[in-house]
Amino acid sequence: MYKLYWSRRTGAFAVDVALTESGAVFERIEVKRSNGRVDDPEFERLNPMKQIPALVLPSGAVITESAAMVMTVADSFPEARLLPETGTDLRAQAYRWLLHMVVNIYEPDLRYSYADRYTADSAGVAGVKTAAAGRWGWGFRAVEEGLGAGPSWYLGRDFSVLDPYLAMVVCWHYDTPALLARSPKIAAICKRVLARPGMPQLFQRYGMGDLD
Repeated sequence: MYKLYWSRRTGAFAVDVALTESGAVFERIEVKRSNGRVDDPEFERLNPMKQIPALVLPSGAVITESAAMVMTVADSFPEARLLPETGTDLRAQAYRWLLHMVVNIYEPDLRYSYADRYTADSAGVAGVKTAAAGRWGWGFRAVEEGLGAGPSWYLGRDFSVLDPYLAMVVCWHYDTPALLARSPKIAAICKRVLARPGMPQLFQRYGMGDLD
């Protein structure tokens, strides 16, 4: 059995979707937090960086980093077709865009939301936040422009782990309605993700009703 260590409004959402869509048997273990920070000795032993989520594989191995987790789940359940076939151009594009979301959307989100952690100078917090907002916006614009002429899903015709990952980071934006209004292709994909069986309940579990 897989064990997913999760908390509301974290990267565990995309991993949860991947596990659910694959039909994997897994247990959700909520990580204890105090004032927004991890306060859970059991979780800290699994991930000393104290970053949620973490995924314990059936072998007992521990995986951190949400993108690594969704790729691992997709590879472990190829019949679920959560990523394109290995060795294809489309698989390469999946890697490209998943890492784009991690580096150019997820990370600026952290810099914006926790700007004080990214500078040793208290006077520099506002500048960190402003720069992060700009980078955040650029990351989403690159996605919108890269989607082409209205694909059904991020990679074209087929649903993949990139679709819930995109919906997740959209929910974290400081102004999700405005982002969706100026990004019609992204908005269409998020709407399709939300309409999949079981997705409204998962969005609710993770405290992400931003797409409603």
